[in-house]
Amino acid sequence: MRNGISLGHLLTGTAICASMIVSNMPAQAQNAPSAGASNPIMLEEIVVTARQRNETARETPVAVAAFTSETIEKAGISGPADFLALTPNVSFLQTTNVGESQVHIRGVIQPRDAEPPFAYVLDGVLVPNPNAFNQEMVDIEQIEVIKGPLGSIYGRNAIGGAILVNTKKPGDTPEGQVQAGYEFRGNEYKVGGYVGGPLVENKLFARITAVHKDRKGYYDNITLKEKEDPFTESLVRGRLVYKATEDIEVDLSAGYGEIEGYAFNFNNQTAGTPGFVNGVNIKDTSIPYAGNVRSFNNQERVDLSGKIDWNGDAGTLTFTAAYHDLKENMGGEGAVDLALFGVPFPGGPAPTDFFTNPALIEGYGPTLRDGTQYQERNQDDTSFELRFTSPGENRLRYIAGAYYIKFNREVVLNRGNDLGQGVIVSDPLGGPANPIVAVTWTDNANEAWALFGQLAYDITPELEISTAMRYDKEDRKSKNLTPAAYSPIPNVTGLVRSDNFSAAQPRVSLRWKATDDVSLYATYGEGFRSGGFNPLGSRFNIINVDGVRNTTVQDAFGKETSSSYEAGVKSRLLDGRLTLNVAAFSTKVENAQFFQFFPFSLSRVISIVDRNQIKGFELDGQARIAEGLDLFFGYGYLDSEIKKNAELPQTVGNRFPFTAKYDVILGTQYTVPVFADYDMSARVEYNRTGPMFFDTLNTPGTERPALDLVNVRLGVENETWGATLYARNLFDKRYNVDGVVLVVPNTTVFNFTTKAPPRTVGVELKARF
Repeated sequence: MRNGISLGHLLTGTAICASMIVSNMPAQAQNAPSAGASNPIMLEEIVVTARQRNETARETPVAVAAFTSETIEKAGISGPADFLALTPNVSFLQTTNVGESQVHIRGVIQPRDAEPPFAYVLDGVLVPNPNAFNQEMVDIEQIEVIKGPLGSIYGRNAIGGAILVNTKKPGDTPEGQVQAGYEFRGNEYKVGGYVGGPLVENKLFARITAVHKDRKGYYDNITLKEKEDPFTESLVRGRLVYKATEDIEVDLSAGYGEIEGYAFNFNNQTAGTPGFVNGVNIKDTSIPYAGNVRSFNNQERVDLSGKIDWNGDAGTLTFTAAYHDLKENMGGEGAVDLALFGVPFPGGPAPTDFFTNPALIEGYGPTLRDGTQYQERNQDDTSFELRFTSPGENRLRYIAGAYYIKFNREVVLNRGNDLGQGVIVSDPLGGPANPIVAVTWTDNANEAWALFGQLAYDITPELEISTAMRYDKEDRKSKNLTPAAYSPIPNVTGLVRSDNFSAAQPRVSLRWKATDDVSLYATYGEGFRSGGFNPLGSRFNIINVDGVRNTTVQDAFGKETSSSYEAGVKSRLLDGRLTLNVAAFSTKVENAQFFQFFPFSLSRVISIVDRNQIKGFELDGQARIAEGLDLFFGYGYLDSEIKKNAELPQTVGNRFPFTAKYDVILGTQYTVPVFADYDMSARVEYNRTGPMFFDTLNTPGTERPALDLVNVRLGVENETWGATLYARNLFDKRYNVDGVVLVVPNTTVFNFTTKAPPRTVGVELKARF
């Protein structure tokens, strides 16, 4: 059993921080500026919508990191990886295709092939497809990262939190911007911009945003003699706001995006082979990409949404409707077809030269007559929500509503033989260039509905109690489309499996406003993530092909639930020059979903870790040292321990994978006038991420050590023009961002790794009008 921190330690530490802050209150009150006084070095008070109504970040009893449009611009935030790196106890992992990015919040992870642990809300509309999250972000007004179970507010899958992204709303003032950038390493260029303003004065407003990015790639493929990781993305989005009356507003949005990129660019470390006689080493980034199959990743998405707000004396009635359609396919290097060879191996035959083929040392798999893999992940969804929100200034405040969604998801996975032509046919059943040897093909039809409500009451002007409850029910159906010739179980083509998953998700909070500048809160909340279906025949293959006789993996898996206690303090000190937030939490996760890959049957499944206990602590803040000079900081600590795991009992006591032990964020932003009407802006960000495993076994050699990264920006601008020079990963730290660890009993350890981007240096230009 590992030594860890207790809930008592966490609460004691939080209480000490709170008492230190509160003890300083008399001095703060004495030195506070009078109402209406101007203080040029006071930090901006940020308004958030974490509880679906406007509140200051300091007043809401929720842990939330907010990024305003000013911060987004100065930090060069252009995607999820950028702002999540600035959020304690939250991590972003970009895997080998754009749609399979993973977000891990306070130790609640996002497994491959599963639902996310957070709700993604764009302009007030829930986006249910996790493959749509990782996209270029431009013309953004504010981003909020909310931590802790929020199922009571945002519904199913908000088991770890929520991420709210609000684009800039068109208004009365005509405005626009064009921007262009070039990144030297990777040979990347990006162009984009926006234009917006009134179409009919005081009545109809519009805004259009577009961006295009093209990157040739960072790494060479020594077999194909070309870049391994090219990437292109195009996005256009339009927003139309119509003020029908003083009380009725209609907000319409439409977006279209395309991505062309790469997939499955894994390198393979295999214990016991000539290159790895001493075992695998996650720190090794020297292995070149050597696959002989040119990979691809194509994504096309359409987003449509509409929202109507009707304001009255009793409150605001809001109706939203949304439609999303995302199609994504990908193909690339795959594992060899073991059935072609006759050498005994656990669970079945293996290739004759499996341990000596040089390609296994240098790349994903053998480069001649090896395998291919292909996937499709297509989803369309339609959703509706009706919500009533009472006025925010009342002593008793409430929200009530209902939600409905219908979504269809088609998933195809096949593996084929590479006949040396280096071409993959984009078809579930392959083609003559790579005839398939196995395929799973499912069509999933799902419906979900929810009823929800929130209630907040001011017991006194300083003391608020709030409760929330949401009941979600989801019906899932999975139709097997795998042709009979490829099914491990006979006569099941067309078979429909069905199940439903439901949960009541409560939340209760108590907040005490110790002063106008300090508030303390305590919260209990629950969340759940829906269960689902593994490909039909997965259990059969794992037992009979992979030889794992005692597996607990089933062809279906149950829902995941979490319950969490949290206590924290939020403060605004030193006459508004310092913000400091501290929180401690303890979360129990039951039936934690975890991705497993079985190499010989190529089975991709969701398995269950019966119980995981997470305890943590975090703080964040910002200080205005002088006019124009800010210091920002954050620290997160996680103790995530497996308490029960029937699939792998030997993992009990291990650290849960993909949870860094700690992270440190430290940076400064300095803006100063330099000449005429130009300002110079300099920014430095330092991020240290603690050690992290990628598997529940905590396999030796696969723990990624602590990682230090530095980003810098230097620019000049005025109200019309701007130019910025930047560097990401300034000291060119080489590391593997992802790992898929496979432990084959009595045989060896495989570790499939993906390299992180190297140092990149670029320049950005922009012009406003």
